[in-house]
Amino acid sequence: MTSPSEQIAGVRVRDLVRDVVAACAPEEVVVVDGLLRQSDAEVLARLRRRRGDRDPLGFGLADIVPLVAPVLWLTLERARERIAQNLVEGASRGSSTLWRRMLRRRSAPEVIPPLSREQQRLVHGMVLDAGGEAGLSPDLARRIADGVVAGLVLADPDEEPGEPREGAEAVPGDGPGER
Repeated sequence: MTSPSEQIAGVRVRDLVRDVVAACAPEEVVVVDGLLRQSDAEVLARLRRRRGDRDPLGFGLADIVPLVAPVLWLTLERARERIAQNLVEGASRGSSTLWRRMLRRRSAPEVIPPLSREQQRLVHGMVLDAGGEAGLSPDLARRIADGVVAGLVLADPDEEPGEPREGAEAVPGDGPGER
């Protein structure tokens, strides 16, 4: 159990991915549930790994049907890292050792802290861009980005990360035909 001083207010990346995928691409929930059995570091390593060299056809399922879960998880991780880097650069004069300590702690689930409106817009834009690059329809990419920002905004600062949130599936879902 973590002490209150070790707890970081915010939203766990894994919980936000699960909530948004459940709302926008419910057919992928089984993929996310499988990933949730691993640590965040293991999930990121698995999602970042390229499989093209071992595929005899030269393409895989992700080339035929873009999957929301990996795109969303990797994008949120990039956004979390970018926001953390900006925070560290702003306060780097006396806290570089704290940042190094934070980087060494990879076993705990990754958490996105409460964000300013500007940071929320940055995350929204990153998710839209990643969805477009992955071949998702503009409508689905927009709903996913809206769901991510809603999940970040609606996070209760008094809530323990990982607890189910009320209204977690507030973003309307869609069927597989809208990709």
